[in-house]
Amino acid sequence: MKNNLVTMSLNRIISSNCILGEGLLVKNSQAAWVDIENNNLFIEENMSLNSYLIANKPSVVFSVVEDKVILGTDIGLVSFNLEDKKEKILSYAPHKNKIKEYRSNDGGFFKDCKLLSYMHRSDPKNNSGMIYLILKEKESYLLLDDSLHIPNSFIEIGPNEILISDSLKGQIWLYKIDDDGSLLDKILWAQLESGIAPDGGCIINNLIFFTLWDGSSIAVFNKDGTLLTNLSLPVIRPTNCKFDKVSSQLWITSASEGLSKDDIKLYPSSGNTFIYDLKIKN
Repeated sequence: MKNNLVTMSLNRIISSNCILGEGLLVKNSQAAWVDIENNNLFIEENMSLNSYLIANKPSVVFSVVEDKVILGTDIGLVSFNLEDKKEKILSYAPHKNKIKEYRSNDGGFFKDCKLLSYMHRSDPKNNSGMIYLILKEKESYLLLDDSLHIPNSFIEIGPNEILISDSLKGQIWLYKIDDDGSLLDKILWAQLESGIAPDGGCIINNLIFFTLWDGSSIAVFNKDGTLLTNLSLPVIRPTNCKFDKVSSQLWITSASEGLSKDDIKLYPSSGNTFIYDLKIKN
């Protein structure tokens, strides 16, 4: 395992104090993420952090354009206005009669289309979730898969290839999707050790970065699914990471959910958001 392939140095810690930080978006030196449990949206720009309370439980930030934020939530796609704090429902997920049973968990993109996943709120072990491809035209929902229990990650690694993990089973799957959104193939790309869950991630210079829930680290893979190195973090439950190309910095969200008082004493920054300066050896 190449321990010197990637090096990180901590630049800054943002005190977001999330129970379950997730849904990270980093673009043009601006970052946005959510605390799923507290229904909070965070926007960080120019060293200034603002938070907003969201009525519909958010799980992923798809875009921030001026004062308009598009979120994936428990009911579907929602638009939130940063100025007047009003929410507008753009489209309901097909299972809207089961909102009390399922909540959104993570999301991403396939080409210009959004991907949004759902997991069972109380018993994901015995109830698989859903992954929807939201077609750009009329924002209609296409069920991509309903076999993963806690669908996560959503890392596009090729024109028609995306990595989606099942956090419950520690599995990372390679999905091959046709241009029309139909599933062509699904291949087990990596299996993590027992008790370690792949969470959110990103691709940087053809390297795949996965935050590891209960792994206190980021795993770095090549495109073939070979583990190259692990990067240690000061939290037990990192949840997502995204790369800012402008500053060459890696943003990482985390969670304090389910941790004991002793865990919090050992990892007092749990739930905060981290910015690391990143260097990748050529």
